[in-house]
Amino acid sequence: MSQSDVQDAVQAIQAWLDDPPGEAVVRQCIVLRLLMVAGFDIWNPEEVHPEETNVTGNRADFLIRRGAGKFALELKGMNASLQAREYQQAVNYAISVGTRWAIVTNGRLWRVLDERLDGDWNAKVALTVEMAKDDETFAEDIVTLLDPRIWEQDAFADAVQTVVKRQQQRMDEARIRREKTRVVEETQKEFEIATFEKAAEAAAKMGRITEAERDVLLNRTAEPASVSSDEILFSFTIGRAKATAIYRPAHGTWTVQAGSTARNIIPGQGSVAPALEHRREKLISAGYLSVLDSELLQFDRHVEYSSPSTAAVDIAGGSRNGWDVWLDALGRSAQHYRPKKD
Repeated sequence: MSQSDVQDAVQAIQAWLDDPPGEAVVRQCIVLRLLMVAGFDIWNPEEVHPEETNVTGNRADFLIRRGAGKFALELKGMNASLQAREYQQAVNYAISVGTRWAIVTNGRLWRVLDERLDGDWNAKVALTVEMAKDDETFAEDIVTLLDPRIWEQDAFADAVQTVVKRQQQRMDEARIRREKTRVVEETQKEFEIATFEKAAEAAAKMGRITEAERDVLLNRTAEPASVSSDEILFSFTIGRAKATAIYRPAHGTWTVQAGSTARNIIPGQGSVAPALEHRREKLISAGYLSVLDSELLQFDRHVEYSSPSTAAVDIAGGSRNGWDVWLDALGRSAQHYRPKKD
């Protein structure tokens, strides 16, 4: 899967959105197409399972499964409004099959529901993304939400937060362009500055706009990231062990989050064994780590590391290159964020 492939599919769909399709077309030409181009095997019923009423009497149009993750998918025609019935049905089915996630869509509007949120179905909407004409942001968001690697790691909660932050960033940047473009244009006119770019630089130096606002106006903002630049969320799964960690580039720290699990093994030999055993003994005695069962340990409190590899060793119970095994919400390894050497 690549974002360009998803973007191509979205552009093809956008070309005929003026005539809203019914449910059958939404199913075949939008939902299944996007699932396929995102990387799901739509021909495998173990992965993309079509509508079926389960033993609890609940049903959804699809149950999508990949690795440790799964979600219920309910769809309607684009010419039909989504009602409370569709949302509640999707949530009920998700609960009955043991997942917190459901997605309800009419092809244009995609709503992610989290059954763990309190309240009625409306309160359970964790995220909404919409496909609009000539808008590239939908493809960027849907490629994050439908990335099979995210579901394999059961890390969809991270992906949802990624898109939420991305949407907020877009709103903030739109507001800056709406409010501050005029300030720069007035500065340009007042001081007879040759270009808008030079006027933006001057306005920032004079304190009329901030440097961050200048960068937005001059399109100098960093490429949309899956996480904020000051705190990046990573995950690492090995066997039954699943861990998340927050990397803070400014400090060079990796904080394994409470609730993460690690393999309950110590290698019989190797250079990492003595240090690993010593660290685990200290963490257990200090109440940071506990034995969950014969196979797993659990982090009961956040634990900060100065190296991604040391954190990965503690999770895996053996030697690992942390820059390779820790993955962000888009499935990129920590190498993507590794500080460059001078």
